[in-house]
Amino acid sequence: MLEKDTEHLMNQIKAADDFAMLFDEHQSYLINEDIKDYLANLLTLKKCKKITVIRSAGISEVTGYQYFDGKRRPSREKAVALAIGFQLTVEETNELLKKNGYAQLYPKHHWDAIVIYGISHSYLLLEIDELLFEADLPTFSES
Repeated sequence: MLEKDTEHLMNQIKAADDFAMLFDEHQSYLINEDIKDYLANLLTLKKCKKITVIRSAGISEVTGYQYFDGKRRPSREKAVALAIGFQLTVEETNELLKKNGYAQLYPKHHWDAIVIYGISHSYLLLEIDELLFEADLPTFSES
């Protein structure tokens, strides 16, 4: 996918007179990658095995394989759990969230701030869950 400044693209969409023409012109800038393909690319890039990521993410094997096979779409929380399973950076996690159509991690949101901290410090899922539990916030095991 080619990159185009998001704000510039937003302004072009708002100002367009003909959506069909605009859509045709900007098709290559829109996210259309299937999540299963993105996860497969991450497996290759990070040199991981599905089962290792699934277990590190605290996701049941059946559900995890359904995400990787494209049979199910992970919730935002499960996508973050997968990012932790992959040991992604905060930036890579936000990219995974964007590819799934979810909001990026937002540092002013309590739950997200704790997750950002945990990811930044290479915490395991259980360690981040402890921080969330201590803050009386939903944990990954609750989602």
